[in-house]
Amino acid sequence: MNLLSQRRTRAISFAMLLGASSSALAQRATYPPEEFVARRTKLMSTLPPGSVAMMFAATMPQPGLRFRQDNDFFYLTGNEDLSGILYVDGARKEAFLFLPKQPPRQIEVDGPNWLEDKDAAKTRGFAAIHPLPYLEEFLARRRNAGPQTLYVRLSERDEVDMSRGDKALHWGRKASSSFGTQPTEDAWRIDELRRRYPHFELKDISPTLDSLRVIKTPREIEILRRNGRASAEGIKRAIALTKAGRYEYELEAEARYVFAKAGSEMDAYPAIVGSGPNVNTWHYNRNDRALEDGDLIVMDYGASMGYQTMDITRTWPVSGKFDELQERAYRAGLEAQKAIIAAMRPGATRAQTREICRKIFEKWGFADQRPSSAGHFVGLSVHDVGDPNEPFKPGMVIAVEPIIEIKEKRIHIRIEDTVLITEGEPEILSKDVPKEVEELLALIPRVK
Repeated sequence: MNLLSQRRTRAISFAMLLGASSSALAQRATYPPEEFVARRTKLMSTLPPGSVAMMFAATMPQPGLRFRQDNDFFYLTGNEDLSGILYVDGARKEAFLFLPKQPPRQIEVDGPNWLEDKDAAKTRGFAAIHPLPYLEEFLARRRNAGPQTLYVRLSERDEVDMSRGDKALHWGRKASSSFGTQPTEDAWRIDELRRRYPHFELKDISPTLDSLRVIKTPREIEILRRNGRASAEGIKRAIALTKAGRYEYELEAEARYVFAKAGSEMDAYPAIVGSGPNVNTWHYNRNDRALEDGDLIVMDYGASMGYQTMDITRTWPVSGKFDELQERAYRAGLEAQKAIIAAMRPGATRAQTREICRKIFEKWGFADQRPSSAGHFVGLSVHDVGDPNEPFKPGMVIAVEPIIEIKEKRIHIRIEDTVLITEGEPEILSKDVPKEVEELLALIPRVK
């Protein structure tokens, strides 16, 4: 079969896949209520005797975007209503949800929240779902004599495309302006809890939640696999659109169409499609330049599906052919990435994978490059929670992206996949995007 026939076959196969989008396979990814009950049960088992925990939902929708709930609140409730509060009692093994009482007009415009469903508490595993104004009286009725420990999030909240550390960094930059120093909503909430309830001793629940979130459940893994297939197909379709004169945003649009058609709710992060001089800006996302022959393209993009994200990067030449230095750097990066992934077994560490990368970079003549290791965690956030100093454990999901950069030559080689740690061989969730040189270049249309 010649190359043209192969491309036609791939196009027909993908058209058939899209044609099945009305089936259950293309429905948006969801979780059964038992998933969240099990998560709350695990959390309760970690709370010290006599302590309770509270989590807070997002209070405002994101302008112009489909709403996405606070990660920690969603992880424990599955609820996507605004301004909810979760109360968990570790000793009594009970969870209560508090939601705003909606007026009729709000229900008409936005739809009802769970308060309007009389069976919601039973079907979703809560002791009760109460109107939000009852919270103050509820806390008074549950008051114990003497001090009581209340676990709340004292660390920064993470977002779909921003880790807790990233959020702290951006708030620090914002505070550098004398007009940007107002407290965050979370910081105000903590002060208010201390003011209203002085008997509570506040402790940070984030480390406990992070240790739960970093190990993915079977249902989360199932959704991550599905997202990996959809995100990989989007990147493949973008590569196949490559042509001098096309704009970076056209590649972004092709991938986003595939993501949406496959059932994703939103992007995991703004698409990075950098060509030519833009490849050396790591988080470039204007995507407004026309592609030119001689350019490299770095595309870093993934979908969010069922609140689980995906992180994929591929690098390729617009012309369909690497020059000698580009290809040597690419093959070095590819060998390093494959070796890092192969070493990601239970008990191994990031330090070990960094040493593997260092030796491979040296072998290919890139000893001056900063060696990479297994990278950031992936999950509810594309830079997900977890302790990077911990050895690898089954159920962790980690992005691997060794980078070789030679700025004066406009070279930035980044090959990134999202990897699931298993009991045995690591599973590459984004494996369906070609990365071997010949297979990658075969996707690029050749100008005759």
